[in-house]
Amino acid sequence: MARPMRKNAVLKLGGVGALAVLLLGGGLQLASAGENTGSTAAQTVNCPTVRDKLPAIPASAAAGVERELANLDEEIARQNERLAKQAANPQGGANFINNAILGPLKSKRVAVLDRIEINFNRAGAQRPNLDSLATCGLNAPGVASALNSSVKAGNAATGGNNTTAAAQTVNCPTPQIPAVPAQAAANVQAELANLDKQISEANARLAQQAANPQGGANFINNAILGPLKDKRQAALDRIEIAFNRVGAQRPNLDAFAACGLNGAGAGNAGNGNAGAGNGNAGNGNAGNGNAGAARTVNCPTPQIPAVPAQAAANVQAELANLDKQISEANARLAQQAANPQGGANFINNAILGPLKDKRQAALDRIEIAFNRVGAQRPNLDNFAACGLN
Repeated sequence: MARPMRKNAVLKLGGVGALAVLLLGGGLQLASAGENTGSTAAQTVNCPTVRDKLPAIPASAAAGVERELANLDEEIARQNERLAKQAANPQGGANFINNAILGPLKSKRVAVLDRIEINFNRAGAQRPNLDSLATCGLNAPGVASALNSSVKAGNAATGGNNTTAAAQTVNCPTPQIPAVPAQAAANVQAELANLDKQISEANARLAQQAANPQGGANFINNAILGPLKDKRQAALDRIEIAFNRVGAQRPNLDAFAACGLNGAGAGNAGNGNAGAGNGNAGNGNAGNGNAGAARTVNCPTPQIPAVPAQAAANVQAELANLDKQISEANARLAQQAANPQGGANFINNAILGPLKDKRQAALDRIEIAFNRVGAQRPNLDNFAACGLN
């Protein structure tokens, strides 16, 4: 029996998909943990506009300044996606938004504002001081972020308090997959992860489109939804083939390829697990109570202070590693549910123990990334150990 389409907002600070729990013997059905109808509307970031604070832009600096103003708007769109995801699936403590969203956003804005100043300086114009425009707060739920509109080269900057509607998200049906043969489990999980990644990528494009509209009335259909359907069809075909290769009846999943759009600010269904993500919160599996349902790892989300701009790339890479480790551990748990092995301590010794070691190494590298750029090294040791959902 087909479930209704589910909604879960998606962001990309690093582009990370989640794996699905396989419900063997009873069919695979997925539900989003953020599906509660009582979830609060998402806040948006409230950043001071920059364009209206700039002096006349020299013609020779216009291209560079425009590029950086667009970067500011794109970063606002990314963080609004994260806030939407946080509203749909809260994680972390009281300081999560400050530490994981507003702090890193300030660091990124400082770097962009510095480049705007340098563009003036290189053109022989007086370098403006934009430091006071780096810090952002939060708007009330439903209030759009102020952005920076385009301006012609050489003209003085004009008012930049233009707002944009919240970005739409794709509304993709969750594939209704029958009981997965154990021999096909790994391939099916990999393709479910691909479907989630495709949704995340499409939502990132929709967020950019909301911040910086382009194309005509059919742009979203032609440039986002159409290619997404093709990618989903290919992934669904590979799921069907995985069944066929192990001698099981090949399901027909063609009806799950096409996606529509959710309203602005609404989330989308995913094909993920309940483990909290790092940079991207994972989508939850409600499970259907059937025997043999796989458990998933329950890992704490690292509470990281504001990330220095010079350390951002390394920190993001390690957050992606943490998500990858969660996905790999969940894949092993799914295989264990399908084909139990070892004794009572197998999961602790063969899955949770090694996962803790891998997470500790990644968390150490995050700490080192801070230390290398002269920032205070955070202590993230408490976030290494995981339990089970």
